[in-house]
Amino acid sequence: MGSDTRTGDRLDAVSILLQRASSGDQRAAAALVDVLGPRIHGLAVHVTGSSARAGSLTVRVLRSCLHDARALAAGDLPGDVAVLDRARRAAVATQPRGAVRSLIAPEAAHDRTQDRREVDVMRTLLELPPAQRALVESAAQGRFAYSAAKRPEAATVLAQTLDQLVPLGGPHAPEIRALAALDALALAQEDERRRLHALTDSPERAGIHRHAVEAAAQLTLLTAQPPSRGLHAEVLDGFPAGPGAEAAYRGTYSTPVLGNDSQRREVGPPALTGGMPSTAPSALPLHTPDTGPAPAQVIVDQAPAFTFSASDEVRSSRRRRARAWQDPRSRGRVPWLSRSVAALALVGAVVLGGFLVDARRELADTRDFASSWALRSVQPDAELVHGRSDNGRWQAVITQDGISLRAEGVLGYQDEVLQLWAETDGVQEDLGVLDLSRDGLIRFTSPETADRLVVTREMAPQNQSGTASSRVVASLDPGASEQHTGN
Repeated sequence: MGSDTRTGDRLDAVSILLQRASSGDQRAAAALVDVLGPRIHGLAVHVTGSSARAGSLTVRVLRSCLHDARALAAGDLPGDVAVLDRARRAAVATQPRGAVRSLIAPEAAHDRTQDRREVDVMRTLLELPPAQRALVESAAQGRFAYSAAKRPEAATVLAQTLDQLVPLGGPHAPEIRALAALDALALAQEDERRRLHALTDSPERAGIHRHAVEAAAQLTLLTAQPPSRGLHAEVLDGFPAGPGAEAAYRGTYSTPVLGNDSQRREVGPPALTGGMPSTAPSALPLHTPDTGPAPAQVIVDQAPAFTFSASDEVRSSRRRRARAWQDPRSRGRVPWLSRSVAALALVGAVVLGGFLVDARRELADTRDFASSWALRSVQPDAELVHGRSDNGRWQAVITQDGISLRAEGVLGYQDEVLQLWAETDGVQEDLGVLDLSRDGLIRFTSPETADRLVVTREMAPQNQSGTASSRVVASLDPGASEQHTGN
């Protein structure tokens, strides 16, 4: 069944999160961003060659998946595979650019010993001859420069590799397997997709394609790369959205009708849009995630309506005020004072709660940054760089697996932002806008590396041209820092 949340004997946690998110569960949606965000972002970085484009694409894909969460959870693919398949097709559709990176370089292998799944994928690639390994690594990053007679042969190599990651099963039909591998990696051409659709006319053959998509999702374990900035605010803006975000209102209990003592009475379930359900209240089925929403059949003419005219409400309010004034116990009271005190107390509680939430978030961010800075500082290749700036004191730790940047006493600029750029071999890369606190503090970490860092003033909200402006605020160059220290 498509709605089953188990994959084999393993509970499909991502499908459960998708189901909950489809009902408007904010925490489930945030968990999806945390779990799948790095894999989508890393894949996008490898395909697009740009952190800025990858960040934008990651937000777009995650928002679309939250919008279609119910359909993704009910599909034939496991939840994470369905989301990653959508992300791969969106990334490859942007026309891959930039250099192809090795997925099993020695420096990368050192960081991939904690996750058993990553080790299995690496072992599969390491067993391939160098030429075939390069082919698979390029295909995993959206590149497949083969045509004519060489195309089926290269596709067969991809199919054999995917079969090692996830057994494709089904009949041993080389053409189906090769086409399934190309489509699973979003590399198939239109005629190849039509041919694959014609060949997978049975459940057994269709299973080959499904398993190939699952294997392609496994390759994203090696391209995973957490974004340098949090995605929650952008992805969850306006959430919940899409069908099923609000649970249908159902029930068999009676609902009191508002009014005064002479008007109050009890009726059946509240009228839905278009009228009451056609079935009796006691026959309404209970709405559960497994059964789905109740039928939307309604009969407009049978919807009871209880309305009170505006004049009735005015007369009722006047009578209540008159009785309250005639009651000796109520004289001398100042009801507005108690309401004002209650309102002020509520406002104070909300403000205090906001301060506490902000303080806890800032404490957690500070701890995470301190841990990142400490870990990178003790690495053998770490370079501690003191920045040159007339606006605050800047420092950075640059290593092969990332950078950490901090600054103190920085003043902001009106209608401008501070943007960080990484320069490697003379090529600049946008690392995003820096968050400046009210105290003039900046803390920033990124898995990207660089030869030097530059902070520039850019017009708000961000310079998206890909080229830094000439208004440099801080320069963090290890070579210049060493010369300055030596002098």
